[in-house]
Amino acid sequence: MTLSICIFAHNEQWLLHRCIGALDAAAAGEDYRAHILVNGSTDETYSVAKALAAADRRITAHFLPVADKANAWNDYVYRIAPEASAHIFIDGDIRPSAGAFPALSQALQSAPRAYGASALPAAGRSRRAWAARLITNHYLSGNLYALSGSALSAIRARDIRLPFGAKGEDGLISYLLLTDLIGGSNDSHRDRVVVAEEATFEYDSLTLNWRDIKTYHHRLLRYSERHLQKIILYRLLKQNGVAAMPDNIYEIYSSDNVRQLRPRLDPVNFWYDRVMLKRVKRQNLGALRRV
Repeated sequence: MTLSICIFAHNEQWLLHRCIGALDAAAAGEDYRAHILVNGSTDETYSVAKALAAADRRITAHFLPVADKANAWNDYVYRIAPEASAHIFIDGDIRPSAGAFPALSQALQSAPRAYGASALPAAGRSRRAWAARLITNHYLSGNLYALSGSALSAIRARDIRLPFGAKGEDGLISYLLLTDLIGGSNDSHRDRVVVAEEATFEYDSLTLNWRDIKTYHHRLLRYSERHLQKIILYRLLKQNGVAAMPDNIYEIYSSDNVRQLRPRLDPVNFWYDRVMLKRVKRQNLGALRRV
């Protein structure tokens, strides 16, 4: 059966073509259809995506006006996704390795109870520690992973949607799979997530130029927001199951929930957590959405 590829792209006009250019080698002869979900880009990403789609009928470009990856994930799962043996999710700024797609698909097929399969990083200064965490904890990497067709069917049957505005969707999806899609405190269903060690991906590391420093600053703010969201959201899900999943992540920022938050004490995260906590406490949702 044909593989379905979902590519998330936000302001990736300079890198998207390299991701698309790697698809054939990653597929290693397997038939596939690719969907580029351009979400809220303010550069020429959608024009690039349309040009790539015009040159290859296996590719379809979709434009979503809102810059929100969780919302784009929902749109793929509930509106775009075709019938497929495996659905492969990729960030538009990475390059999947040769043979990565069949490696992910075969990992799912060889583990009948598995809902998800994760690829591993092949580049980056922290790749070994990152890969070790994925393998040890049975986590998905949001850069490149696969969900089975049965996983999408089960997610739709339970009407599970990621909250609008949620950061770190890969961690949330991993948690849902490890709880067998019911939430709660029992996240021991490790047979639901496998790691395909032959499937890897590469990406460009940031450098010490002004543009990359600015990118890193905004990334740390997003990581801080993700950390704060995770503390509140996961506590709600562990206590009340998936029924506690909000439609919009900003619903969890009640006075009681926010009052319990504290910045982490390490030198880097402490500053970013303080900045984000001030925004949350002011309920400055406009500022949060712009991060």
